[in-house]
Amino acid sequence: METQQDKILGSWFGMVVGDAMGMAVKGLKPQTVKQCFGQMDDFKDVRSFVGREVKYYRMKGLYGVQTQVALAVCDSLLKSRQAALTDVSDSLSELTAGGPEGYFGVFRGGEGSFRQTVQSFPDRQLLIPAEQNYASGGYLHLAVPIALYHQKNSPEMMRQCMETCALLTRHPLEVIGAAVVGFMVTGFLSLEVEPEAASPTEKDAQQLLRNAAGACEMAESIFKDRFPEVWQEFGDGVGQALRQTLQALGERLHAEEEVPIFNWISANASGYCKNPISHPTQGHVLTLLPLALYLVLKGGNDFQSVVTHALNMGKEATKLGAIVGALAGGLYGFETIPKNWKTGLVNAKEIRNRGAALFLRRHNKGLKDLYDMELSLTIKEFEERKRYLPKLTQKSQKKAVSSIKVSDDELEESSLPRKEDPAGWRKFERDKSRTKRDRRRNLKSDFDL
Repeated sequence: METQQDKILGSWFGMVVGDAMGMAVKGLKPQTVKQCFGQMDDFKDVRSFVGREVKYYRMKGLYGVQTQVALAVCDSLLKSRQAALTDVSDSLSELTAGGPEGYFGVFRGGEGSFRQTVQSFPDRQLLIPAEQNYASGGYLHLAVPIALYHQKNSPEMMRQCMETCALLTRHPLEVIGAAVVGFMVTGFLSLEVEPEAASPTEKDAQQLLRNAAGACEMAESIFKDRFPEVWQEFGDGVGQALRQTLQALGERLHAEEEVPIFNWISANASGYCKNPISHPTQGHVLTLLPLALYLVLKGGNDFQSVVTHALNMGKEATKLGAIVGALAGGLYGFETIPKNWKTGLVNAKEIRNRGAALFLRRHNKGLKDLYDMELSLTIKEFEERKRYLPKLTQKSQKKAVSSIKVSDDELEESSLPRKEDPAGWRKFERDKSRTKRDRRRNLKSDFDL
């Protein structure tokens, strides 16, 4: 496989692997990740932890909404030779139809803001900019298929990254961040690392961050020209925050150890945000993007170590995993991705076929229809979830409530615990017995009187 093809396929496949592996630890604290899974060095089975550490069942090796949205962008590129906004919006709207109970159409996961945005497409006269203004880092990865299709940086590539992101959010930080991700993907495609999968040299790392800050400035200019009213709405301080962050990261890259860098990322983001940031993997552009760049440049010396390091941090693991996987895959190439990660990825053949199509920059007639493909995968996960997700049905709730004839105040104070919480149920049963005993004593006292 030639180098460019290997790197493009590595970036695309790496993005999906990072998302899929991150599904198992999404929302977990780093210490919980370690307690449950040790190291995130493979796809993990969450069945033993559902209802406790893991809130929802997630099929082992199956990617989520991060990849599904990127697939819609990818298919638009292959069919229309650009990320056509009408194609992408129509595809996302189609994916909201049907689907099993408890899912947003066939999407597997997704924040409320994403659902709100996609549902607004039919009523929006202008597709961009979006009415929503989120900067949670959930749309940065949309730049990956666009960058891989163009294969080198250009104003047109950055414009497409920004307009595609603006389809889902109007926030300057998210839109500019998407352009920077696209720029960095093309940068890693052209960067040659030393033999034996070494990390970039200090000189290369510093140059990449300087280039990223320069890309920010270019993206700011494009944004102001394209969406002047939105820029004015947020102000120069917000629009320039990412550039200032990347410049500061470059100054600290080799001067400090890892923990101080993580602390600085959180403190720096808090300085620009209304709500305080306490962890570098919280969902925000000013945490996830600088953290991803740091981890790829300093967090390991091959694809596996970089992605493992990122996913061990938990929290917004799917967002971070997708960005880190794309950047590391573009740097190290497809051949460096562990074999068990390739075989363990659900739908790996179709993902790889789309990566090959991005390299060739043309649609392959053999590719599966996106909706049909994702519907079958979501139904499969739903069927597995029914077997493994502990549930307390309404029927069992009513039965439990009717068996305990206490006042509304008493019921509110001792709310029903979950079935999978033995200690909680033991306490609940003791409280129930005590209530019955007290009632019998009161009845006996009244009778004696």
